Amino acid sequence: MAYNALILRNPARAEETVAEFEKLGITSWCAQLIETIWPEDPHGLEAMVQRLVAGEYSWLVLTSVNTVVVLEKLLASYQLPASLRIASVGEKTSDAITAKLGRSVDFQPEIQSASGMLDKWQLEPGTRICYPHGDLAKPTLSAGLLNRGMVVDEVIAYKTVSTPCTGTVVDPVTATKPLNILQPEAMGAKLEQMDLLVFSAPSVVRRFTQLIEDGLPATTRTIAIGQPTAKALRAADLPVHAIAAEPTPQGLARAAKDLLQLHGSAVVEETK
Repeated sequence: MAYNALILRNPARAEETVAEFEKLGITSWCAQLIETIWPEDPHGLEAMVQRLVAGEYSWLVLTSVNTVVVLEKLLASYQLPASLRIASVGEKTSDAITAKLGRSVDFQPEIQSASGMLDKWQLEPGTRICYPHGDLAKPTLSAGLLNRGMVVDEVIAYKTVSTPCTGTVVDPVTATKPLNILQPEAMGAKLEQMDLLVFSAPSVVRRFTQLIEDGLPATTRTIAIGQPTAKALRAADLPVHAIAAEPTPQGLARAAKDLLQLHGSAVVEETK
């Protein structure tokens, strides 16, 4: 039997997932609902980089790949001080830190979330921390660190906006091969044909509910890339049929396989 999936992600970033789905006999479409752009005023970011390079911080904490990309571009010919320690929220961000900043990570929690960081990250009161993040980041981490007596310097590194957008994209990328692409406004007419709907971020869920007000077809199954996205789906009163065990193309493919073949180890939650 042939299956169809709609992956709600930038087509270039969904390309590997499309390839993994093809191995399972799943035909994919991609629809990009959000984009990451530079803040209108770059002065805060530029000042942060100068403080980082000058060695004013003991720790740099990074909670998204997008922030790592922003730092890579801003640092340019600068180098981070050898004394600076780096904390990462999870494996994907840690890999980006190594690849783009050329640094190893000094702390990464087992539970890859802000709460997971707070639970295990032991710091002395008064420690000075640099925390660049996106405009949609929740205050969980910064509030927790401040409550423990840390000095936290926050700055907005990027903005998440709906597509199409007029701002300057942080990291423009293009798919390497032809893909099936849907414009956001065309999703509604295609949903009835979709067996799977893949959500790649909480902000994608929020944008989806703005575009599709009537909910999902009864036969469409959803996959969340991780627990935060699953939480956003539930908050939007949308079903969570599977949560990828790992936020990777392979993890999404395993979840899709388990859903469609009704066996395996996907985290299956029939919430509707």
